[in-house]
Amino acid sequence: MIEVRNLAKSFDGNKVLKDINLKIEKGDVISILGSSGSGKTTCLRCLNFLERSDSGTLIFDDVKYDLASISKKDISNIRKKTAFVFQNYNLFNNKTALQNVMEGLIVTKHLNSEEAKKIAIKVLEKVGLGDRLNHYPNELSGGQQQRVGIAKAIAMDPDVILFDEPTSALDPELIGEVLSVVRNLAKEGKTMVIVTHEMSFAKEVSNHIIFMDDGKIVEEGSPDDIFSSPKEERTRKFLQRIIDHK
Repeated sequence: MIEVRNLAKSFDGNKVLKDINLKIEKGDVISILGSSGSGKTTCLRCLNFLERSDSGTLIFDDVKYDLASISKKDISNIRKKTAFVFQNYNLFNNKTALQNVMEGLIVTKHLNSEEAKKIAIKVLEKVGLGDRLNHYPNELSGGQQQRVGIAKAIAMDPDVILFDEPTSALDPELIGEVLSVVRNLAKEGKTMVIVTHEMSFAKEVSNHIIFMDDGKIVEEGSPDDIFSSPKEERTRKFLQRIIDHK
């Protein structure tokens, strides 16, 4: 469904992504792991054009795009097929949970208010917030706010959902409720790419794991390959640090 070839990205002359190649097939749940500064979030943001790549090729639904010269129109069309869930919720503070979810449906999909409301209620109920429709973000816990963010993504019915460390801003006791929602989406066959530091969750929910270090994909494979018998020394050291830290 999506293929990236030779993606590169620099900030102020510092190469943060170096020759990234990856494939996302329909129904994949791919977790991207790596230390802070490894390039995993920048890679995810480049997939949704929140960051513009310096070079590389994107193939989306058999259409090929040059990432260095892609048009605004093409970016807009690709974004309509993708959804991005941010670390820090990215909600409108002056809108209720219901209004936050309706916003994209009205502005981007051009639905009328009644249609948008029906869909928004349905997806908020799906993430366990049917009783919080008229609550503002400051009336919701961090976990609830993140679930509104996920509801916004689901409402757009995207081909792929991109998650940027969806639990990193949450208190430990709230992480489970967000991971449960993502877990259910995986069971439904939603295509997802997840940057995460939750190793046990990545192992459970993913069918493919990517390990990044120093702006490169060092190793990738099934959860069993990566967690049980990693081939690369850098992967082994990273996983050992995680185990030792716990």
